Amino acid sequence: MAQVTSPPVSPIFLLALLLTLLAAAAPLRAETPAPPEMPRYLRQLDTPVNAGDWTLQCDGAAFCQIIGVVTPPRNHIGVRTVVMISRGIARDAPFKLRLAFLDSTGALAVPPPEDYWRLIPRGRLRGRRALPLGLGPMEPDGAYRASPEAAAAIIAALQAWPGAAVHNGERVIARMPRGNLVRLLRRMERLQHPATDPLTPAERSAWLQEYHYTVHRGAPDEDSETYPAPEPVEAACGASALANRPFVYRIGPAHRLWVAECPDGHHIFLHPDGGEARHFEIRETDGAVRRHDYAGVGEDGLLVLQLPGRGGRIDCGHWVRFGWAGTGFAMILNRRYDRCRVVPYDFWPRVWSPTSWRYAGQTPSDGGDAPPSPEGVGQPRS
Repeated sequence: MAQVTSPPVSPIFLLALLLTLLAAAAPLRAETPAPPEMPRYLRQLDTPVNAGDWTLQCDGAAFCQIIGVVTPPRNHIGVRTVVMISRGIARDAPFKLRLAFLDSTGALAVPPPEDYWRLIPRGRLRGRRALPLGLGPMEPDGAYRASPEAAAAIIAALQAWPGAAVHNGERVIARMPRGNLVRLLRRMERLQHPATDPLTPAERSAWLQEYHYTVHRGAPDEDSETYPAPEPVEAACGASALANRPFVYRIGPAHRLWVAECPDGHHIFLHPDGGEARHFEIRETDGAVRRHDYAGVGEDGLLVLQLPGRGGRIDCGHWVRFGWAGTGFAMILNRRYDRCRVVPYDFWPRVWSPTSWRYAGQTPSDGGDAPPSPEGVGQPRS
């Protein structure tokens, strides 16, 4: 399994999640110490860079991704291609290319690609420069992976052509992103392979730690229809009525998790058996509450939070997953996309994930932080 280092995410965001959620059952501190300053190189990896419709995003392991997609059309007519380019950290690592096809609402509502679909230069319907897409079968998230040969040819064309589209021989099927892809690929190379080591031994030791988690698989509570919601949960929306009955999940042998849907977002409560339900929030280091628009436990048993982007929009921001580690929550995955372009969360660039994680049926004796056995290890880095 590939070894993955610790997150290059903003210190404010990192401390907010790891200090507040991991200590969800403990009283909040009145003051949170100021975070240490992140090394310049990690700040560069963490900072998204835009060029037209393209966005470059790397993480602390120098794993870099580029996503490109046009804005949804105002008339809601037409299909957009989401282009995802990634590359590992080895100097000779080839580029990987995935494509997905969306309508204006972000839905995967396009028929599966046919073998005769081609990438064509803008303004040309036929010609020798048309390129086959070389796509494999649909992957679980709805995207298609191009063959290594097709990926190299398409990425080269997107760097050279001023514009492109996916064509089926009769008409344009989907619009392609435009912008200075050459600039982002050059920056990716500089970030992944700097001329000299950008971190001192002390910085590398302090910031590039490994994270191993053992977590419980959460599930809807068996008595969710009859189990009465605690008073703090019922009062979560204040003067506003609950939009829906609160959801309750069993997240371990001795805890439940309540989620109340309110007009201002979802509110989460940790409820130990025989104890009081306690509301917990994501807080910035200055104490300000970071609102999450959505919270819930998915089929994989992980807590999912959607943190809105600018203006409270939910089609940009952070998409984060947590696992219950027995006494608190451990972050499993953090995706971020700052462009509000109605793109499914699964396509957002990944900015952090632990080195490894696994599920456990009972509370682990090691507290959940020891390296897991090879069996049941969570999703490795691609």
